[in-house]
Amino acid sequence: MKTIITLALLIIAMPLQSQSNRIYSVAISGGGFFPIEKLSNSVETGYNFGIDLETRKENFALFGSGKINQVKAYRWNFDSYGMPIMEKWTYTIGEITAGGRWYLGEPDKLNANLNLGLGIYTGNYFQKIHWGIQPGFGGSVPIAKKLSANLNVKINVLEVEEWETYAGVYLGLRYSFGNLNKSKN
Repeated sequence: MKTIITLALLIIAMPLQSQSNRIYSVAISGGGFFPIEKLSNSVETGYNFGIDLETRKENFALFGSGKINQVKAYRWNFDSYGMPIMEKWTYTIGEITAGGRWYLGEPDKLNANLNLGLGIYTGNYFQKIHWGIQPGFGGSVPIAKKLSANLNVKINVLEVEEWETYAGVYLGLRYSFGNLNKSKN
């Protein structure tokens, strides 16, 4: 984990003094977790929070993100007398994804984006590591020279015995290292 954090900071920090028209940014977000199809039979709607690192040049960006999803579920257990009881449990689903993001519009104006990522998923719900794909869409609006608000929706399709799917809705703030209008030629 220390290696990943160190590499991420180096990627962001090294080009800060260069004349590159690339934008580096970090975003923090929180939102909702919505199970779809088979997964909705197992868990309830929950919440999430996470971080997103991005490097953007013109209308294309590469991103890496990590999210923690907290969900509630019911499961059967036995009391001290051996009687079955249904208990409510909290499960965690962690995701680490990376991929491409295509922006539709200028970085210093209201714009939309399309995402496509590949990730790994784990946590006490799955008990092991699974992989999955993550298509999504969203938008952002600048609120200061280096700060923008963003809203993204991502569909997570996980390779489990049968494919399991959930949607994540993320609302957050993105801080850019360098001015947002720097990416113009």
